[in-house]
Formats: sequence, structure tokens, C-alpha cells
Amino acid sequence: MRESSGGDRLRKAADLMKQAADLGHAGAANNFGAMLQHGRGVDLDLEASRTYYAKAAQSGLPAGLFNFGFMLLNGLGGSKDAAGARQVFELAAKGDDIDALSHLGRMAMIGEGGDQDFDGARRYWSRGANLGDGRCAFNLGVANAGGHGAVPDFVEAHKWFERAASLGNPAAAQELTKIRKVMTAAEIAEAHGAKP
Repeated sequence: MRESSGGDRLRKAADLMKQAADLGHAGAANNFGAMLQHGRGVDLDLEASRTYYAKAAQSGLPAGLFNFGFMLLNGLGGSKDAAGARQVFELAAKGDDIDALSHLGRMAMIGEGGDQDFDGARRYWSRGANLGDGRCAFNLGVANAGGHGAVPDFVEAHKWFERAASLGNPAAAQELTKIRKVMTAAEIAEAHGAKP
């Protein structure tokens, strides 16, 4: 264990958060899990962090589900379980957790923790992008530019890269420059004619 960071106030807050978590408050369990994961106000303890995230997840809290799934996916505080993580992310995605949607898209695209599903990856990322996530919009641009289970579609890729840029994704502008070099003027005009 690593020594905790933070002063007396943070340690007192951690004590109160633990008390609320132990009384069954899902948000407190999720927050205390994060404090344990990062050593904020308490000693860093990934195993305990995973336990508190699991408590938050059991209540159905989308953020708790995502955090527990993240611990499973990366083998933090216990064994790695990509299939279990994918199932937990599915539950978090039902609550529109953008991080879960982003991870599910990646996992479906590469077949991690389950079957490879290109269309499923696009569906997850579309939901995330429509909720305002620049990572998901960017990933849709990459998926459309590269094909990934379909014919490459530079017009659609261009639209998603523009959307990603408008959502603050810093890499999108560079990808727009690259993709415009392989697009015709008609394709660029078409890409500007409709929004995803």
C-alpha cells in the first residue's frame, strides 16, 4: 500500500464516506472506492477499492458499474475478467454511462471479453457520440475510414471527425486533414451537407 495523499480534512471526509458506504449508500461506496483506488485521504488499496465499487455496482449505479467493470477489465484489486467487465459495462450503458459505451465499442471492435461485433461497436459509439462524447465520435470516424467490417466510407468518417472536433477531441482536426487528402471535392461537399 502507498501512503495516502491529502490532509486532515480529506481523511475526515474519507471516514465519513466510508461510514455512509458501509450503511449502503451507493454513491458513497463509489466515491470511497475512488478514494481507495487513488490513495486520497486513505492508503491506496486496490482490493478494497474493487470491493466498494462492487457495492456501488450492486445497487445499479451507472458510475459504480463502470468503475467495477474497469477494475475487472484491468485486473485491478483482483483477477482480470474481460468477459465479466463487458457484462458490467452493458449494465452501465443502460444508464447512458459514456465511459461504458466507449469501452464497449472498443471491446466489441476487437472482440475482447466476447464476440467481435463491428456493428455493435458502431452502435455503442453512436450512442456515446449522441450523448456528447468526442471520443466516441472520433472512434466512429476511425471505424468508417478504415472499414472495420464494412466498406470504408470517407464521407461518413469526415462527418464523425467533424463532430468529434466540435466536441473538443484534439486529435480530430489532424484526422480531418488526413482524410481530406484522399477524398474528392464532391465527397467533401457531401460530408458538409449532412450532420451525423
